[in-house]
Amino acid sequence: MPELRISDLQVGEAMTRDFGVVRQDMLISELVDLMPSHHWEEVMVLDDDELFAGMITREQIVRIISQGLPQDRPVKTLCSSRTITTTSEEELVDARDVMRKRKIGRLPVLDNEGRVVGVLTARDVCNGFSSKLEMLGEHMYAVMENISDAIQVIDCDGMVSFWNRGAEKLFGIKARDIMGRNLAEFMPDDLPLRVIESLEPIYNTLTEVKEGVYIRRNAVPVVFSNGEIVGSVCTSQDVSQIMNLINKLDKAKSRVRNLERLFGETENKDELFYTINPETLKILQQARRVAATDATVLITGESGTGKELLANVIYRESKRNDKPFIEINCGAIPETLFESEMFGYEAGSFTGALKSGKPGKFELARGGTLFLDEVGELPYEMQSKLLRVLQEKTFYRVGGTVPITSNVRVMAASNQPMERMVEENRFRRDLYYRLSVVVLEVPPLRERRDDIPGLTRLFVKRLASEYGREVEGIESQVLDVLSAYSWPGNVRQLRNLLESVFILMDGNAITMEALEEAGVLDMLLDEARTAGNGDSGPSSLPPDNAGGSLDEMLGSREKEAIQEALKAARYNKAQAAQILGIPRSTLYYKMKALGIPVGERITLT
Repeated sequence: MPELRISDLQVGEAMTRDFGVVRQDMLISELVDLMPSHHWEEVMVLDDDELFAGMITREQIVRIISQGLPQDRPVKTLCSSRTITTTSEEELVDARDVMRKRKIGRLPVLDNEGRVVGVLTARDVCNGFSSKLEMLGEHMYAVMENISDAIQVIDCDGMVSFWNRGAEKLFGIKARDIMGRNLAEFMPDDLPLRVIESLEPIYNTLTEVKEGVYIRRNAVPVVFSNGEIVGSVCTSQDVSQIMNLINKLDKAKSRVRNLERLFGETENKDELFYTINPETLKILQQARRVAATDATVLITGESGTGKELLANVIYRESKRNDKPFIEINCGAIPETLFESEMFGYEAGSFTGALKSGKPGKFELARGGTLFLDEVGELPYEMQSKLLRVLQEKTFYRVGGTVPITSNVRVMAASNQPMERMVEENRFRRDLYYRLSVVVLEVPPLRERRDDIPGLTRLFVKRLASEYGREVEGIESQVLDVLSAYSWPGNVRQLRNLLESVFILMDGNAITMEALEEAGVLDMLLDEARTAGNGDSGPSSLPPDNAGGSLDEMLGSREKEAIQEALKAARYNKAQAAQILGIPRSTLYYKMKALGIPVGERITLT
């Protein structure tokens, strides 16, 4: 694709090669006869080495003839030693400026060795720019015509000068029907017309053209370099797929929330955010105390620790618990649509557009609670707008002019280090102070291992209800293994792992064998062996090198007994468990704890 910027046009693209060439020793009289017959406007004079020596124009010859000047001299006497030249690589804009400044009608064009390769005249400059502009216009027309976005261009009188295929498809109006006519005849008070009236750009206006069809629009004035406004251009992008996904996500979250509330009514309210850990209990008590106020709360902690559940505790025990609880994930919505999602938008008033617009999250949460999850992902520009709402208690819909009062309680959550983000200028300091009136930090699960048995029982109880399945119980060894694991994904990872085990297990109990069937036993035991049980309680089985001679003897004897049973059963673990009189799941666990390879056969002797 060739470059189409006017500033990149070079002399070589515009110069002409139609000129005369003569030797410097030719007589003027000969040139006088030669130029008219060849219709030359200028002649390049070459020296004996065929390099440029000067230039003689038709005007000079006419002056010699009219003034009766002698013609028996060589043409080199007419050549000036101060002739200004150019090169084919020079920018045409620069050559034009030289011709204007020196009031020169033509410039000889030389190569790097001083040979003449062309001549640049004022007409060549004009034609060069004209051709380039025509090529640029054709290129831009092709781009604008084939781009998927709808493009509308009008002049200052509202007359449509461009209407691409995207606009035809989106608005249902053919270009042949609207080009050259006033836009107001088809779309009264449409965005491009508003821009002409206000001379102010309008960005990121979200409009629902018809049910399920959303477009994001930007309209700006078209301004020449001298400040003259000649019209406006509007682009409209179809974002229906994104908006429909967002709406489906909102509906799904609403259904989940209703199910959670319905489910929560049948269980102990303390089970909404379960903990027996002393430090976490303090945080839960603080949450319940702050629930009675309208203070802004910032909940921090690693991903999966239960920040949203703690926010629900605050909401349910607040005076706003009979009003909506609206959640918005700041990291899941495209930046260009964020403002309209937060504050809503006024619909465009062209044919087919909804007249009521659409409320944003602040309107939907009126009187209730707005929960900003992953607030650290909030676009920087939106941070100032959120701060303004929190301070002034009012906001405007996108494209709206009527202020709307904000009566919501705001809670936020983040798994990022907010103070560090403030220091790195990635999050506004004033907004951070406004959000962090009360800060509650939820500890990771590895720091509250005493909660793991209770959480496991709670999740299994819920899974049994959800899947309509009876569960007889949970092996104590399973709880030991789960308590020894570090859970980098925290409570969410624990719940997901238990669901996987629940779905894949054959029996009606959560056993070590069920963990193996779900493919999670190796992961849990590998860390359990290296990390130990920490604060989770007594260890189940010591490794081979545990301290104390009695432990060593018992461990060594147990290991030998298991190895002998495996040999006798030819490494069939089910038969080996029968020989030892223990469940197969217990055998797996003891093999791991004692360092006996689970997946390898012992060489038989």
